[in-house]
Amino acid sequence: ESSRPLLIVIVIIFLIFGVAAVIVVFLKRKYGNDRGMITKDIPKTVYVEIKKCYLKPEEVSFLKSLAKVLPAEFVAYPKVGVDNLVQPKNDKVLYNTILSQYIDVCVFLRTTMEPILAIDLFSAVEQQMKKLHPNVIKAMQTVKIPLIQYQIAEEYNLIELRTKVIEAMPSKMVAMLKDKVKNDTNF
Repeated sequence: ESSRPLLIVIVIIFLIFGVAAVIVVFLKRKYGNDRGMITKDIPKTVYVEIKKCYLKPEEVSFLKSLAKVLPAEFVAYPKVGVDNLVQPKNDKVLYNTILSQYIDVCVFLRTTMEPILAIDLFSAVEQQMKKLHPNVIKAMQTVKIPLIQYQIAEEYNLIELRTKVIEAMPSKMVAMLKDKVKNDTNF
């Protein structure tokens, strides 16, 4: 008779776990295992519209100026997701803090698309400057991708821009450029 309350408690616990398991199975079937719990059904309507201004005019101006000063071995892309540049190594919690972050401009080695340099653009005019998340800065340091900040302007001094970009590049890239110039027979 003294085991009867214990038996009732065990039955209640099993019922709770059983109901929870049924709910989990139902939710997994309905939403799948996707991170965002996105429905597997194709929606009838997706309420989105095209961004008419992917980049601000001053960001476009910066990209054009950067394209003029970058050596031919390099290419620059705007708004590169940090998760496309780094991957987690043990600590997924810290990695998740940078998943939705992006680098304003990333310079890649054209032949391998290896990221060489990250550029954070800022505007002195804006009241609230967009600041990179501290974990993004630390991630760039960890993987040894140099990060420079550059102020957006209406016009750019191309010599100054080129100097700042080349000085910020990893020394192995600068050495590669010097070797190429030294070995170029067109001069």
